[in-house]
Amino acid sequence: MICSKDDFNLVYMAKPMYGGWVSFTAHLSLKYNLPLFRITKRDEKSYRSLGYGCPYKNQCISTISKIPNILITAIDKNYYKYLDNIPDGSYIVIHDPTEYTGKSKTILREHLKRFNIVTIREKVKANLLDKYNLKSIFVHHPFYEFDLEYFPSKLKGSISISRIDYDKNTDIIVKANDELEDPCDIYGFPNDLYVYRKLSKTNFNDYYKGRFSKSFNVVQELLCNKKFVVDMSSIKNDGDGSQYTFLEAIYLDCILILNSKWVGEASIFKNGTNCLVVGNSEELKQVLNSKIENNILENSKKLLIPHITVNWRLDNLHLKFLNITKNKIIDS
Repeated sequence: MICSKDDFNLVYMAKPMYGGWVSFTAHLSLKYNLPLFRITKRDEKSYRSLGYGCPYKNQCISTISKIPNILITAIDKNYYKYLDNIPDGSYIVIHDPTEYTGKSKTILREHLKRFNIVTIREKVKANLLDKYNLKSIFVHHPFYEFDLEYFPSKLKGSISISRIDYDKNTDIIVKANDELEDPCDIYGFPNDLYVYRKLSKTNFNDYYKGRFSKSFNVVQELLCNKKFVVDMSSIKNDGDGSQYTFLEAIYLDCILILNSKWVGEASIFKNGTNCLVVGNSEELKQVLNSKIENNILENSKKLLIPHITVNWRLDNLHLKFLNITKNKIIDS
C-alpha cells in the first residue's frame, strides 16, 4: 500500500500486539485498503504483519509527522512522547474510558483538544463530553467480511476467545466450568498479573487452551463447531455496544453470552432476543446447561449490518466533524 493523499493514513501508536486495538486496526485497514504505519527509530522499506493478513510499515516520527490525513487507531502511554509531532486536526480513535481517565492520561487529554476524536461506542462519547468536555463523533466499528473457509458442523459446546484479564472477568467462566460436564474452552492472551492474582488458586489451567494466531482462518477453526461464545467483558462507563469478539462470533454463527454489566437498558444487545445475558457464574452454568432453540442467532445477524455498511472514509468523517461545529452531530 502507498501513502494516501485523499484518504486516511493509519498510525498504530500502542505497544500491545493482541486484543481489540489490533483487531480494530486490522479490520479498518483491510476493509478500506488503508495504509498502516508504526513508529520506530528508523524508516524501513519492507512491510511487517500486524496479523490477520494486515501489513504495516515501520517509520521514524519525522517521516510520520509529514504524512497527510493521519488517523491514530490506538494509543498508549508508551507513545505519548510522539504526540507533539502529530499535526493539529489529525484523527484519533478512543476505544474505552481506561485510555483517557486518570492523572497519568492528562497529557493525552490535552492533545485530544486539538484532534478530531472518533469513538466507537455511544457510552464513551457521552463520558468524554460529560467528564472532560471533549466532543467526538460516534462511528460503528468497521467489520471486514473475511472469506469463510470453515463452516459450522456439530454446533455444540462453548468457547471464550477474549484476553485473559481483569476487564474480561475470566474467573467467572472458570468458576462456572467447575460445575459443567462440558466446560467452556478458554483461549486468549493472558495478563500474567491477573492470572497470578485471580486464577492461580483455581482450576484455570484445566480449561485454558492457550493463545491463538492472529488469523481469521484460526478464529474460524476455533468457532466453527461451537454453539456459544462467552464474553464476560465489563468496563466502567463503557458497554452496550460491540466488540470484535462479539462481531466475529455472530459472523461465524455462534450465540453470544454476555455480562449483565455490559448490557444496559440502552444496549443494542437484548437478552433472549439477540444474545443471552448472565450476571454471575451460576447463571452462566445454567445457560450453558440449557437447550436454546429460538431465533437468537438470526436476530443477532442484524447487528452486523451497521458495521458492514459503515463509512470510515476521510470525506465522510470530515463531514461529521463539520456538523459538530454547527452543533448538529450526525451519528453513523
